Amino acid sequence: MLTGRVIDKIARDINRPFERIGLLMGTLEDQALWINEIIAAETERDTISCVFPADRLAKVANDILEGRITGRIVGWYHSHPGHGLFLSQTDIDTHMQFYQFSSYAVSLVADPTSEEFGVWIYENGTGIVQLPANYLHII
Repeated sequence: MLTGRVIDKIARDINRPFERIGLLMGTLEDQALWINEIIAAETERDTISCVFPADRLAKVANDILEGRITGRIVGWYHSHPGHGLFLSQTDIDTHMQFYQFSSYAVSLVADPTSEEFGVWIYENGTGIVQLPANYLHII
């Protein structure tokens, strides 16, 4: 199981019976992706779906440009409470949209019921693949 301040923040955000979604903030340094903050969506959701509202994303992007938020969007997280670790087709489509922010975008899925996390990336020529936990730097 992954541990750290960011994982603790994600765990607090997703520890509910409905799906949650948010942004992963960080930097790319020395060929390593460092995830050091999250921004929760603060959105409507239900037990099987959630959406990061476009107006909230626009505000986050503006806050980054104006220096109110440091770092950059490096991916997103969401929960599958009681449903396990996987990316649905909607999740894959969402993952690919994050490439406008970073070609190293990651998708983190958490199941608060089993207390498990999984992280996926897109590899050219292969597609979406799950990363082993030892490839991750989440602080």
